[in-house]
Amino acid sequence: MRIRDLQWEGMPAWPPEWWISDEGAGEEGSLKHVQFRYDQTPQCISVVASHLGDDRNGIIILENPAHLEILCQKLKENIGKPLSQIGDLEIDPLLPMPKKCAKQVRPQSPQGSRYEVFPPVAVRFRSTK
Repeated sequence: MRIRDLQWEGMPAWPPEWWISDEGAGEEGSLKHVQFRYDQTPQCISVVASHLGDDRNGIIILENPAHLEILCQKLKENIGKPLSQIGDLEIDPLLPMPKKCAKQVRPQSPQGSRYEVFPPVAVRFRSTK
């Protein structure tokens, strides 16, 4: 599937939705920066494109948020390329998702209190006199 064919709520997800509407400049310029935004709801990809010496900020949201990571990686591989070429790139949204590292979990005591395993630390301050 081409990046240009990705959608969100029936609307094309490419080119990105630019914060400042540049009439007719949807795919003008080159890709400068890409960042996955886990802190946003819905999750999205933040992109920066350079066009005629100015930077434009935009976002990409997809119907299936799981595909955002695949798209983000593809975009990062193509930083510096024209947006019009990037829209024609193929991605496979059916590829397995990258595996995340397992979260570290503190061991729990049989009673369920973490303080029995990790007791609080006493702190003593020196007198400044």
